[in-house]
Amino acid sequence: MDSLDNLKGKNWVATMALCWALGVFGAHRFYTGKSGTAWAIAILTITGVFSPIALIWTVVDGIRIAVGQFQHADGSDLYERLPVLGYMYIAVVVLGLLTTLLYSAAVFALIGTFIGASMAG
Repeated sequence: MDSLDNLKGKNWVATMALCWALGVFGAHRFYTGKSGTAWAIAILTITGVFSPIALIWTVVDGIRIAVGQFQHADGSDLYERLPVLGYMYIAVVVLGLLTTLLYSAAVFALIGTFIGASMAG
């Protein structure tokens, strides 16, 4: 087992946590040395209009971190990866997307019902 002095790169758990909590501001990218794209995500979020793009970018980064495909800016891998946490992240993202789609479908169906009822009567 390597001592902390010999570890290169950044910690996987810290990167995952930053992506989860502050990813739409590019925190995980700042942490891993990718400051150019981190600023791009932060600006997209702060402008508001383009925040959905930042959210999609963050979700994609989160999935890449979860499966071990995200690296530090210098090309080194993130160390101490915990696959179980990665799979939990992916499950939460998938469940969140499904819930959002079902909720949206229900809202649109309800709106359609009210529009149909108001036009009929």
